[in-house]
Amino acid sequence: MVTNMNAQLDVPAEPDAPVELFMEFANTLEYTRGEPEDSIPTPDELLAWLRRHELISERARAAEASRLRRDAIETETRMSHFRHLRTMVHDIARRVSAAQTPTQDQLRELNTILRTGLHYHQLRLDDDGTRYTVAQVGDRLDQAAAAIASSLAHFLADDAPDRLRVCANQGCRYVFVDRSPTGRRRWCDMRTCGNQAKVARHRARAKAKPGG
Repeated sequence: MVTNMNAQLDVPAEPDAPVELFMEFANTLEYTRGEPEDSIPTPDELLAWLRRHELISERARAAEASRLRRDAIETETRMSHFRHLRTMVHDIARRVSAAQTPTQDQLRELNTILRTGLHYHQLRLDDDGTRYTVAQVGDRLDQAAAAIASSLAHFLADDAPDRLRVCANQGCRYVFVDRSPTGRRRWCDMRTCGNQAKVARHRARAKAKPGG
């Protein structure tokens, strides 16, 4: 019976759509049957993710990895900051998906991350006085976090925040943008989460019937 039901509910794949940086970062915490799976649980994996998304250079990745290996307290602080940012992105997405605005505390925290990540350029003269260089001044990891926060801020300000969704499948909770014509998508993918929800409702109705 379940097989037939799945066949009836089979639908084409969702069309490809641009993925915002903040969504990619939020979805580094995935859920499988409701159990969280962190794809960036260590400093090396976090730095590799930042490098893949061009938020830090390869030289910066190597330098930060070396520094964090030497300082356990700094490592925990940095990981905690990025986890907090990811949680905040999820929380804001849930509120916006429910037609609510972010709280004042959330806006304040988001702006703090944006402000902390500010950087500037500085002209320097080499010690021997033969060459000028222009260097970027500022913390590289703070700048990376600010870039993620900026992606969310610009989406809310310039895109379609009413289309921001968190998958209605509580075992998934994937953050996505609903680009469908009707704007009524509830699941990140109808083939998976949508089918699962409909099959579950079908089973519940069958059980509720006499003799079910």
